[in-house]
Formats: sequence, C-alpha cells, structure tokens
Amino acid sequence: MLKQFLAITVFALVAFTATPALAQSLPVADSNGDFSRRTGHEKWIVVDRDPDGLNCRWSSEIPTEWYAPDAQYPRMNIREWSVVRRFPYNTVLVANMTPAGMVTMFDEANKPWLKVTIGDNDKICLVRANNSFIRPLR
Repeated sequence: MLKQFLAITVFALVAFTATPALAQSLPVADSNGDFSRRTGHEKWIVVDRDPDGLNCRWSSEIPTEWYAPDAQYPRMNIREWSVVRRFPYNTVLVANMTPAGMVTMFDEANKPWLKVTIGDNDKICLVRANNSFIRPLR
C-alpha cells in the first residue's frame, strides 16, 4: 500500500511540475510575420542581419513611469521615434513584462513592438516584433 502511495505521489509530482513547461509553446508569427498575439514570452533573439544592427526605439516624450495606469503617451508613431540602441545579429533580448505580463506594445498602425529591457527600473526600448527581426527562444 505504501509503495502504491509513493508511486502515485511521484507520478503526480512529475506530471504536474513537468506539464506546464511542456505546455508552454513559443509565440507564433502571423501571416505578415508579426508576433501580434499578446504574449508574456521573455527570451528573444535578433535574426536581423543588418550590419548596423536592429534598431531599438524610444521617445523622450514617454514618462519615466511609462507603465503607470495614468501615463500619458505621445503619438504612437514608433517608427519615427529616436533610435536609442542597436542590437547586433544573434543578440539575446530579454523582454520587459511590466505592468501586466505582456511584452508587446502596438503602434498607431497596430503593428506590435517588443519591450526590451535595457536597464534598471523598467528602462526599455522597442524593437519591431516581426520574424524578419526577432524570434522567440526557449
């Protein structure tokens, strides 16, 4: 009886701890190559081979506490914002999940942008969330 109980306990521990990790699938790009579905996936890699690197943009008009519910944003014409960082091919990016576990923001054309952590206190910049530029990592 004790052996059976131990076997069931071990099975349950393995099944319930391994299943969530196995069930989490990588984000999938849509037909335009955009990672447009909301995701909380944290690790990404730069696949853009531009010798100048992948542009990461930010606007000086964004408040320091950009994640606050009452934050006032400028126009979301992100393609026109300043380039504050460039990431070379094969750079691993860590997405910022503040405030609600989602790692993307959308511009005024409804294109997704990945929030990339670049410093302390939720300092971020944005790269286009498209499979021409980035891909998710396990």
